[in-house]
Amino acid sequence: MEDNPSRPKVLIVDDVPANIKIVGEAIREQYEIAIATNGQKALEIASQVPHPDLILLDIIMPDLDGYEVIRRLKGNKATADIPIIFITSKSEVDDEKRGFEVGVVDYIIKPFSLPVVQARVKTHLALKQQRDELRTLNETKNRFLGTAAHDLRNPLAAIRGLAELLKEAEVGEINDDQKEMLEMMFDTSDHMLALVNDLLDVAVIESGKFDIKFTEGDLAGIISDRLRILRPAVNKKHMKVVREMDDVPKMSFDANRILQVFDNLFSNAVKFSPPGSTITIRLRQADDRVLLEIIDDGPGISDEDQKHLFGDFQRIGNKPTGGESSTGLGLSIVKRVMHAHGGDVEVQSKVGKGTTMMVWFPLQVTSVLNA
Repeated sequence: MEDNPSRPKVLIVDDVPANIKIVGEAIREQYEIAIATNGQKALEIASQVPHPDLILLDIIMPDLDGYEVIRRLKGNKATADIPIIFITSKSEVDDEKRGFEVGVVDYIIKPFSLPVVQARVKTHLALKQQRDELRTLNETKNRFLGTAAHDLRNPLAAIRGLAELLKEAEVGEINDDQKEMLEMMFDTSDHMLALVNDLLDVAVIESGKFDIKFTEGDLAGIISDRLRILRPAVNKKHMKVVREMDDVPKMSFDANRILQVFDNLFSNAVKFSPPGSTITIRLRQADDRVLLEIIDDGPGISDEDQKHLFGDFQRIGNKPTGGESSTGLGLSIVKRVMHAHGGDVEVQSKVGKGTTMMVWFPLQVTSVLNA
């Protein structure tokens, strides 16, 4: 394949030379062409840098068929995003559904219609260019967001700390009106600092540099320790915490990130539950995974709100019962942290019946983001 950076590169994969010739002649004037007559050669060419911008892939081949080739391409980070168009015959209708399920973007039917070949190739290369441009813009946004959030964090932390010193009369007595204003300053700066920290997490996650540090630990132990730290928020609303935690095997996880998950889910349970209610923390092993449940007696979450619960900047219809604030990013970060651990978070809720947040971990944990 000749490297001409001004023209997109198309890899044609077919074990019939006549088919390669027909397709190649149809698009050669507009694009750089590479050819492979078997699946193994296709994988070799696709892995070379620069990668092809588009692959036209025959389904029926003697060594590796098109499905196996696409499985391997999608399993390789370097080639996973290359759009693939399957080449199939009219008699292979069932292949269309299976092909879309494994990730092809389109089909070209044999015998070839050259205008159709040209149109399909042109369309999907244009779509790829748009995706690449959007990805670049998103990366720029993440860098800006991360830099801005980082630069804001230290001044906000300083304002929050100074407000706390003043309201606690550490530097002299203050009157009730001054104390009230300082408490407002502290609460506002505390909320802003939480938002900045969440924005930093989102920027890091979306940049692909989300660092997960796995160590073996006792999940029940760190949760019990954390509950002691979170006790003041529970006492403030006169709530009760019930623990139903079984002995579960030690697992590998990032303790700081998992505590971030627990803090968020537990704080939400406190935030949206009425004073005097009960929160149950349940931990148990279920087959080959460990399940953590946080169950509250709050107002429940509507079916419509549940659809958007784990998106960025999502706010549900329920209001905190003690005037607490929320950034709208917490559950989105929880979802991403659990995916990085090979697990997930799910919700079960009915309006008026409370909410159960379920976090599950595979017993054998590997980092999905760092794999």
